[in-house]
Order: sequence, then structure tokens, then C-alpha cells
Amino acid sequence: MTEPVQSISPIRQTAIISAIAVLLSFTLTGFFYLLFYGVDGRFWQAMTMAIVVPWGISIPLGLYMSKQRFKLIQLTNRLKDTQGKLRKANKALELRANFDGMTGLLNRDSFLSQLSKLRGDQDSNALLIVDVDHFKDINDNFGHPVGDQALNLLGKVFHRILRKNDIAGRIGGEEFGIFLPDTSALEGQIIGEMVRHEIESIIFEPCHNIRHVITVSIGVTGMAPDHKDSAAMKNADAALFTAKRRGRNQVVLYEPGMRANSSLPGREQSRNLRLTMSDSNFR
Repeated sequence: MTEPVQSISPIRQTAIISAIAVLLSFTLTGFFYLLFYGVDGRFWQAMTMAIVVPWGISIPLGLYMSKQRFKLIQLTNRLKDTQGKLRKANKALELRANFDGMTGLLNRDSFLSQLSKLRGDQDSNALLIVDVDHFKDINDNFGHPVGDQALNLLGKVFHRILRKNDIAGRIGGEEFGIFLPDTSALEGQIIGEMVRHEIESIIFEPCHNIRHVITVSIGVTGMAPDHKDSAAMKNADAALFTAKRRGRNQVVLYEPGMRANSSLPGREQSRNLRLTMSDSNFR
């Protein structure tokens, strides 16, 4: 198998180049000397010079050029390694910027960005907001690392059960958003029930032989292309609040007149809801 040029040392490269130069010089000098002068008293002197002169020139020049080429190859290889590391670093930064490190889902900003980008492509879409019931109890009774494990399990459920074009993101501590393109509100409610049932069926053991059933409340709303994102989030929040108020562990489809909190609009309602539930032990 032919040895790659970049693996040949500078000394070997110089020797090869010099040998080629001497061979060519000896052959051409002998040919033309015989052609024009024949064999005379200066023939072997000329042939000797044909050997000495190429060696004298090619050895230092070839050695210098080979060393420079060897350095260039090393520099090129280091540059390729650096570029590879840079690509990996950029990919890691992109993942950290767009995805939640715990669940592998989109983070809040990326979810809302994808929501705005994709919702206009279809006439009918559905938005779900999923909130874990009594999540504070999991953290208080078993510790935050166990709570993180529970959230990770939910992320796996979303990855497994949702369709290819659906998007899911972690938009709060224990709150998730799911966008279902080309899906009616009623279809979104059915998918929400599938998600709720799948989560309730998770085998979650925070301690050995102690099973804790994870349940979620889900608010569902339809999203027409002309609806504002903030209005859809507000409606899904209102449906979520209704699900909590009715006893949790259920899916509620938004209906006109539902309110999460009459004093605060939009996402502030959801934040106030979480604070109220935490303070009053509602969750």
C-alpha cells in the first residue's frame, strides 16, 4: 500500500527529490554530451559534475522545502482539529440556547419562536399547556433531584407519544407547552387525554418500592392563524386553571368565559396561579 506523502519525513523527501534530480541530470547530460561531443577526455568530468551539482543544490533546497511542507501539513492538521472542536462547541452552544438541558425539549424562548413560525402554515392548530399536579410535594418530600427525574420522565413521554410535526417545550418550572399543527381543538383535547393517561401510567419510584403516581392538568385551546399568540396562551392558561379548580388530573378545553384570574392578564395569570397554589397548598 502506498505510503501517504504527509507521513514521509523531511529527510526522506529530500533524499527522494535529490536522487531524482541526480538521475535526470546524469541521464540528460550523458545523452547530450555523447550526441554532440562523443566520448572524449572530458566526458567523465562532465558526468561527475552532473552528479555533484544537483546534489549540491537539491539537498539543502529540498531539505528546506520539505521541512516547510511538513510544517504546513502539521499546521493544516491542527487547523482541522480546531475547526472540528469549534463545530462541536457551536453545536453544544446551540443546543443549550434552544433546548432544555433536563428534558431535551425546547426551552421557553425556542418554543414560543417555533409556535409563532409554524402556526400560520395551517388553518387549524391546537395549543396545550401541561402542568404537573402537586409537583411541590415531590420536591418537598423526596428532594429536588427526584423532582428533576420526574420532569425528565415527562420529557420522554412527550418525545414518545407526540407526532413528528408536533413541538413541545418546557415553558416553566413544571409547566410544558405543546403545539399541535393542523389539529382542531377537539383533536387536541383527545391528544391531551392520551398524554395525561400516558403520564399517569408512568412507573415512578422516588424511593425503593415506593411508587408515586404523577398526574398532570392540561388546558387546551384552538389557534386560528389570525389569533395572537398571547391570546392563545391566555386561553390555554384559563383552561388549565379550570382543570386545577375541578380537581386536577384532567384535560379541559377552553370555552369563552373561562378566566384564570380576573385581575392579571396573560402569562401573569399563570404565574399568579402557581404562586397562589403554592401558598395555599392547592397543588
